[in-house]
Amino acid sequence: MFSKAESKELKQRFWKSFANYTRYYSKKIGEPISWMLYDTGVKGVEMKFGFEKSSYSVVLEVNEVNDDKRFEIFLILNKYKNILNEGFGDEIIWADDIQLAEKKFVSQIYVCMEGLKYHNSDNWPEIFQFYADNMYKLQRNFIEIQDILQEEIKSL
Repeated sequence: MFSKAESKELKQRFWKSFANYTRYYSKKIGEPISWMLYDTGVKGVEMKFGFEKSSYSVVLEVNEVNDDKRFEIFLILNKYKNILNEGFGDEIIWADDIQLAEKKFVSQIYVCMEGLKYHNSDNWPEIFQFYADNMYKLQRNFIEIQDILQEEIKSL
């Protein structure tokens, strides 16, 4: 087992290595990449890299604190499901009501991969590829509806 300090250092190395991989990935696809994450331009909507011991996810999250408004935003996203799902096949999951560890409720659209341990750096290339491929697709799909989504949410 790792101490808290060792675990913290490992996570820092993991994310630093992923940042390096992102630069490589940018060259691979022929365009610069800047992950949107918390800067989607749409209030209450964020993109995240989920990270747990052996589970990794790429997430579009609606985290509006008002439950009614959160559901309304999720319904608006659902109108554009074909666009958001593009390139994912059946692997993308739509969940309208998820309770996080801190007892907060959110809605999520996500894809996940399980089974690899980040403690083994030999697994990192596969995890990095999963993250980059899926966040790139999700972000590209989101950008297609971003302006429309901003306008529709303003009217709520």
